[in-house]
Amino acid sequence: MLPIHAYCRVMRPASLAGATLAWAALAPAALAQASAAGHDEQDAPAIPEVVVSAERFTSLARTTPVSVGVIEAREIEAKGIVDLHGLVGVIAGVAVPNGFSNMPQAVAIRGVGASLPAMSQAVGIYLDDVPLLRGYATALWDFPDIERIEVLRGPQGSLYGQNSSGGAVKFVTRAPTPERQAWFALAGGNRGARELRGYVNGALAPGLSGSLGFSRRFNDGFGYNATRGERVNRLDVAQFQGKLRWTGRRGLEVVLAVDGVADRSDTHTLNYPLNHPRAAPRISFTPHGPGAFERLGGGGSLRLVKALGEGLELRAITGYRRYRDDPSVADFGGLETTRMVISQVVEQKAFSQELQLQGRGEGLDWTAGLMLVRDEFDFRRLTMVQPPGAPAPAWSDAQTRQETRDLGLYAQGRYRLDAATGLTLGLRAYQTRQKGRNEFWRASSAGLRTANVYLAPGLETESSGVLPRIALDRQWSPATYLYASYARGEKFGGFNRAAESLASARQASDPERVATFEAGLKGRYAGGALTANLALFHNDYDDYLASLTGTRIGGVQVNDSVLINAARARSYGIDADLALALGQRTRWTVTLEALRSRFDDFVNPSGADAANFVGKELPNAPRLSAGTSLVHLLPLRSGASLGLDLSASYMRRHFSDVSNNAALAIPSQAYLHAALVYRSPSRKWSLSLRGRNLTDKAYPTLRTRIAPLGVDTAYYNPPRTLLLTLRYDH
Repeated sequence: MLPIHAYCRVMRPASLAGATLAWAALAPAALAQASAAGHDEQDAPAIPEVVVSAERFTSLARTTPVSVGVIEAREIEAKGIVDLHGLVGVIAGVAVPNGFSNMPQAVAIRGVGASLPAMSQAVGIYLDDVPLLRGYATALWDFPDIERIEVLRGPQGSLYGQNSSGGAVKFVTRAPTPERQAWFALAGGNRGARELRGYVNGALAPGLSGSLGFSRRFNDGFGYNATRGERVNRLDVAQFQGKLRWTGRRGLEVVLAVDGVADRSDTHTLNYPLNHPRAAPRISFTPHGPGAFERLGGGGSLRLVKALGEGLELRAITGYRRYRDDPSVADFGGLETTRMVISQVVEQKAFSQELQLQGRGEGLDWTAGLMLVRDEFDFRRLTMVQPPGAPAPAWSDAQTRQETRDLGLYAQGRYRLDAATGLTLGLRAYQTRQKGRNEFWRASSAGLRTANVYLAPGLETESSGVLPRIALDRQWSPATYLYASYARGEKFGGFNRAAESLASARQASDPERVATFEAGLKGRYAGGALTANLALFHNDYDDYLASLTGTRIGGVQVNDSVLINAARARSYGIDADLALALGQRTRWTVTLEALRSRFDDFVNPSGADAANFVGKELPNAPRLSAGTSLVHLLPLRSGASLGLDLSASYMRRHFSDVSNNAALAIPSQAYLHAALVYRSPSRKWSLSLRGRNLTDKAYPTLRTRIAPLGVDTAYYNPPRTLLLTLRYDH
C-alpha cells in the first residue's frame, strides 16, 4: 500500500478535491461552534440514515466496512436516472463509456472494468441479488419500483462472485405490500420526447400482495442524418416489472418477480464521423436509413426466505434471464461512402441458483452459501468492409458459441472483538469452466458463406481459485467509524468471440486478478447535519486483460483483435461522499474521486517501441471525477410545495485505450442539470420540469478509429433535454 505522501501527490492537481476535503475537516467544528452558540441540536436538521444490503443483509451504510455510494428513489426520479450511464457524475469513480440503450454496457469503478462488453465484466450488475452477465441488455433501468441503487467500490468477490473485481452495482426494488398504492405519470419534452410510466401495489388475497411497474419512452432522435434529411439516434423502449409476494406462517416468505424489455431504438449512435469536411457533433452522412434494431429480453426470479430460528434464516434465490438482439444492423463509418457495416444476432440465456444461510447473534453475524451460474451465449456477425481505394467490398461471417458455468462456495462473518470493534473474514472458492466454438467464413453480399477461413470446435478452458477478504472496523467515537480492509478479486477471461484467425480463436486468457487495500472513515457529525465518507484505496493488478491488435501468439503475429493477459498495473486514490443539511429543507451533497493509475509491465504487442505501454494510464480511469447537488423544499401557504434539485458533474480528460492514444482521448466533461417539482396541497398531483445538460454541451464519450478502413467516428453525450411530467398519486 502506498505511503500517505503518495496520496497527497494525487490530490495536488485536484483543487476541487482538496477544497472538499478541507471543507469536510472544518465543517464539523464549525457546526459544533454553531450549536454551542445557542442552537438546539434536537431541532437541528439531520441527514436521513441510509440503509444498504452491501453485505447481503441490511445495515446502516455508516457502519458497513465497504465504500458504497447510494442513490435513493427520490434522487433517481429527480435526476431522471433510467440507465447505467445515469450513474456517472452521481456516484464518483463510476465510468460508463457507452450511454445509449441498445449499446452494450461496460462499467468501470476506480478505473477497474469497462472491457469488452460481450466478455465477463469486472463490475457485477445485480437485480435483487440475481446476477446479470456480460454487458449486453443491462443498460436500461427505468423500473418505477426501484427503491435504491447501491454502488459497491472495490473487489466484492467473497459475497458477489468472481466477476466483481472492480465492484458491484445493485438495483434494489420494492417488495409488494398490502397497502394500496398507485401512481401514473405522463410526460412530454423537446426532441419529441413522450413518456408514460406507472406503478400499482396492494393486497390481492390474505397473505398475498402484488405490484406492477411499467415504462414507455420515445423520442425523435438526438442525431441528424444530413444525407437523408432525417433524425437518427432515436429512442423507442418499453419496460415492466411485476411482483407477487406471499407471506405464510412459520416464517416463510416467497417473492416471484418477472420483468421484460422491448427496445427498438435505432443503432445510429456511434457513427458520427470526425473525418468529414462538414463534421459536427451528432451529424451523420450515411446513405442508409436508421439502423435496424430490436431487442427482446427479460427474466424472472423466485426468492424464498425461511426463518429457522432466532437469528437464523435460509434463503433460496433462483433466477433466469434471456435476451435476443435480432436484427442489429449498424454503419460504423457514417460517411456517404460505406466503409464498414455489421449485421449481427446476439442471444443469451442465463440461469442462476443460490442457496444461502444467514445467522445473526450477539457476537457474530455471518453469511454462507453456494452459487451456481450457467450462461449460454450465441453470437453471429456478418461484416462488410470497403477500405478506401478498394474496388469492391469484402464480406465475412463470424460465429461464436460459449457455454460458461461458474460454481462458488462462500462464507463471510463479522466477529465482535468488543463493543466497538469488529473483525470481518470472508472467503470464496470458485471453479469456472467455459466450452465453445469459433468459426470464420468469407461471404457474399447476400450473406451466403463462400469459403471457410477456420473452424475451431471443442474449445474448453477452466480456472479455479480462492478469493479472500479481511476487514477490521472500529466505532472510534459515537460520530466516527473507521475501517481497513484487504480483498482480492478476479475476472474470468475465456475465449475470444468473433475471432478472425485460428490463433486468436483458440487463445484462452487467464483470469485478471486485483488485490485492493482500503482504509476508510465514515462520520456523522453535528447531530447528523453533516455526514462524511472517505476512503483511501490501492489496487494491484496481475494478468491485466487487454484487447490488442498486432500481438504475437506462439511467436506468430496476429493482426486481429485478441483478448490476452497483457500487463501488471496499479491504481490508487481517494473517494469522498459528503452531505450537509443547510436547513430543515435544504441539503447539499458532494461526491468525488481522485485517481492515479499506470501500467508497471506490459506485453509488447508487436515488438516496436511505439507499442511499449509501460507507464501509460489505465483506460477509463479519469484523474478526477466529481459531482455536487443542492436540494431545497419550499412549503407554500396553500399547503402545496415547490422542490428544487440542482446538480453538476465533472469528469477530467482520460484515455479510452491502453496505448493512451491522444486522438482517442475522451475530453473533460462538465454538465449542469436541474429539476423543479410542484406538489399540490393534497399531494395527489405533481407537476415537474426536468432539464439535463442545460448548457447543451457536446462531448465525444466513445471513439471508434479503424485507420485502414477510413473509420474515425464518435458517440456523443445526449444534448440538452427538457421534460415536463404530470403525475397523479392515488
